[in-house]
Amino acid sequence: MQKRKLAVIIFLLLAFTGNNAVYGWSEHPMLVGTALKRHPAWLTLQAVEARTLESFILKNEKALEAFLAEHEKWSQANLPNYLPLPATLRFEATGDESNVKLRFLRAIRVNPHARMPLYLHLMPLESDTGLQLISPSEVTTLLDVGVMSQTRYVSVVAGEQVSPFQVMNSATDEPDYGFDLGLFEDNETEYGKVYGFGKQAFGNPKLEYSSQAPFHMGFYHEEGVLYLFGPFLKQTFVDYRVNLYHALSVFAFGQGESYWGWRFAGWAMHYAGDLTMPYHCKPLPGTSTLKMIWMNIKAIFGWKQDVKDAIQLVSNKHSVFEQFQWEELRHAIVNRNFKHPFLLALENPYPTVKYDNRFIYDEASAKAVSKAVDCNDALMRFVPARFVDDPTVEVADLPDFTRISTVILDEKGQKSVDGLSEVIAERMRSFSMTMNSFLEEILEHNSPNLQKKIQ
Repeated sequence: MQKRKLAVIIFLLLAFTGNNAVYGWSEHPMLVGTALKRHPAWLTLQAVEARTLESFILKNEKALEAFLAEHEKWSQANLPNYLPLPATLRFEATGDESNVKLRFLRAIRVNPHARMPLYLHLMPLESDTGLQLISPSEVTTLLDVGVMSQTRYVSVVAGEQVSPFQVMNSATDEPDYGFDLGLFEDNETEYGKVYGFGKQAFGNPKLEYSSQAPFHMGFYHEEGVLYLFGPFLKQTFVDYRVNLYHALSVFAFGQGESYWGWRFAGWAMHYAGDLTMPYHCKPLPGTSTLKMIWMNIKAIFGWKQDVKDAIQLVSNKHSVFEQFQWEELRHAIVNRNFKHPFLLALENPYPTVKYDNRFIYDEASAKAVSKAVDCNDALMRFVPARFVDDPTVEVADLPDFTRISTVILDEKGQKSVDGLSEVIAERMRSFSMTMNSFLEEILEHNSPNLQKKIQ
């Protein structure tokens, strides 16, 4: 009984209340684009023909049926905490055009309302002359689009020739557009009840944003006692998403479908990149296992305030980390501040580690966990206390939260802006290495099937 109570309290520690806290990095294309834009591959790869998801599936329906069945077997054999696909959701080649997209999305267990149109995500300085701008609502299911309101999206027409770099880079943000919302049986959605993921392991199942958290986080490096009392810590599915989309990318290239090869690759890169962010790999950065257990023991006997405070503080720190990252990176790109620590870090990654099936566990998330305390300490030191050290505050509700970089400069000085930037920049070097490693693997694995320019 006591073990069960302790598990429930640890659950509460992970029940992040802040909506912003389920994202890993804000606006992935700004990071990925900066990290990979100078890769020599783009000089030799020709434009690819944009194809709708429906046309891609219909053309390759029989092969896709066999591929997904084989990948399901692989997932069950190789992913340690995988929950098998219910038999009723298996993809079958019926030839029915009216529901082909729905059949596919249910087979990969994604929000069936996900948009997935033909579009491109423009970088801050990228010209939109002659292009058809579209609203964020055309690419996302989210009602609150957040920073997407300051991003430009342009429509692409089926058959149009587009840059593989732009296709891949745009796709790296797409999983945050509603792919993983409502997938659990307690999320009050029809599809969540049949997808086979059970109840949401952590986060608030009633909050729309929160339901994607277990697909974008992975707690692989906690002490054994936490797994003993909180086995739900292992109920994350980011490895499932990375491997599924990577495999779909390889499949698409093999079928001669380069557009979807690059787009699926971008989806996989999103999840791999999320695991370089400490708040996606560590439940409570800066809090020792002993302290967590002590808070839990107190809560068992009725003193739950420490638990509630810990939840709110980690949510606030996570949100501040992302908001500061987004503001500073966007400002550096727009103002061509090439000496900004973020741009320098993204363009000068750590030495490439060969990407394989263990990479996200042994490299990306392991390094993020090792830097979690540094990130927590930097936020406490360099950010005004009301944003990161007041559990009575929901930081996203503060009127000056959306200008956090300026607030830090005004109240703490340039040294604090620089100090926080340097700590986050270290994580960006790891992010950039992860993106480079993944791209190298895609290029190597699919070299015979890539569309090369005539030299």
